[in-house]
Amino acid sequence: MQEFKDKNCFLTGAASGIGRSFALALAKERMNLFITDIDMENLEKVKREIEKLGVNVYADKCDVSKIEDFEHIAKEFHSKLGDIDLLINNAGIAIGGDILELDLKDWKKVIDVNLWSVIYSLKVFLPRMLERGLGHLVNVASGAGIFGSSEPLSYISSKFAVIGLSEALFGQLHSRGINVSVIIPSYIKTNIFSSAKIKYSKRILNAVGKEKLDKIYQSLLDEMASKAIPPDRAVSKYINGIKKNQLYIYDMKSLLTLLALKGNPQQYEAFLINYNENNIKITKQHFQKYGINFDDYI
Repeated sequence: MQEFKDKNCFLTGAASGIGRSFALALAKERMNLFITDIDMENLEKVKREIEKLGVNVYADKCDVSKIEDFEHIAKEFHSKLGDIDLLINNAGIAIGGDILELDLKDWKKVIDVNLWSVIYSLKVFLPRMLERGLGHLVNVASGAGIFGSSEPLSYISSKFAVIGLSEALFGQLHSRGINVSVIIPSYIKTNIFSSAKIKYSKRILNAVGKEKLDKIYQSLLDEMASKAIPPDRAVSKYINGIKKNQLYIYDMKSLLTLLALKGNPQQYEAFLINYNENNIKITKQHFQKYGINFDDYI
C-alpha cells in the first residue's frame, strides 16, 4: 500500500503506545482515521491531536474481546468513512506469572483480546474488502510470537497464533487483491507490560508482600523500558514496511536472525535454553538488590 492520502484506516488500541503513534503518523500522511480503544479519555486526547492536523478522524469505544462491539463499530466506520483501505489490529494485553499461577480466566482474557479480536475484525471487515478486491490488513503481533521468549505464556501463545494466521492469510488473500502484513515489535516503550497484571506464587506473596513485589517488578520493567525503542521511531519503520507490502515488518533485524535460526534445530534449542537462563539470572540479581534470594521461591 504505497499511497495513504485520502484513504481510510481502522485502528484498534489507539489511545497509547504503538496505536497512538500509528494514528498520528498516518494522519500526517493525510489518511482518514477511525480510532478505537476502551480508554476513552486518552483516545479523545489522540483524536484532538489528529484534528489539529486537519484530517478526518472519528473515535469510538471498542472492547475488542466482544464481537458485538466489532459489529457496532464496523457499521459506524462504513457510515462515516465508507470502504476500508487499511485495517490495523493493534490492541493487546499481557498477564504475567508462572504457568502454575495463571488460571484459565487469565488465559482466556489474553487470548480473547490478542487473538479473538483479530478474528472478530476479519469477520466484520474482510467481506467488504474482498468484494472490492482491495485493501491492506495489518496485525500487530510481537517478537514473542516468533520464539519462546520470557514473556508471559498466554501472551506468547496468542502472538504465535496471530503470526500463523497472518502467514496463512498472506498466501490465501494475495490473489484476491488483499495485502497482509504482520508486525513483530521488539521491546517498545509502551505500557503493555508495565500495566500488565502479574500473578505471584502464594509462597513469595506471603513472604514478601504484594506491595513490595509490585515495586520490585515495576523497577525491573523500568530498567527494561530505559533500553526500549520509542514507539514513534518503531512506527516509522512499520509504515515503510506497509508501503512495501511486506509480510513480516520489524524494527530490529535480529528478529529475522531468530527466524533463520529455526532452520538449525540444535542451535535454536541451545538459544532458547540460554535465553531463559539469562533472564532468570537477571531477575535473581534484581531481587538481590532488595535483599531477597529469588531461589528460595522457585
